[in-house]
Amino acid sequence: MLRMRSYALLHQLDAVSRDLHFGGVGAEEPLGGATDLSEIAHLVPGLEDLGGIGTGDHARGEYVDLSTKPMQIKRAALLIYRLTR
Repeated sequence: MLRMRSYALLHQLDAVSRDLHFGGVGAEEPLGGATDLSEIAHLVPGLEDLGGIGTGDHARGEYVDLSTKPMQIKRAALLIYRLTR
């Protein structure tokens, strides 16, 4: 049930991204390690990676491409707006 609700959120994020002409957003399998959401995923639906886009997550040399921040901010803002309507 929660997994289906998380996929419903992903579907909404995908629609937001497409409406903003940023292209589609899909699910990806984690590359290993734990995610922030994994601590509460059994309790609530959720999405990961609405923040920075980069490489080397949480490691020495981690890099966030600041040029992607406006896109990510617009996606998150419109998603929040739509979820509250």
